[in-house]
Amino acid sequence: MKNPDCIFCNIVEDKILLKNKRAFVINDKFPDSKGHLLVIPFNHEEDYFNLAKEDQLAILEMLDEAKKLTDKEHKPSGYNVKINIGTSAGQIIMHSHVHLIPRY
Repeated sequence: MKNPDCIFCNIVEDKILLKNKRAFVINDKFPDSKGHLLVIPFNHEEDYFNLAKEDQLAILEMLDEAKKLTDKEHKPSGYNVKINIGTSAGQIIMHSHVHLIPRY
């Protein structure tokens, strides 16, 4: 299901770098480092822990593919994988997403 007011639910197709049936990958609009990506489920859910298991698995599959893409394009020496859940944890867009942040 989608939220008509959510930026991630209304993502423009040409912004999507990778996708499977349940999740997709885009560049972070305000990257912490070169190659910072977001992995986002198509289904609108604010809290990662409330996602269907199929969505969580799809996110993990896309996270692996996003890492391969980033390894090839940017060759970082390390990564942070981050999920902010709730405003007190720093979540700004209230649609679950995972940050893949390359480190150099």
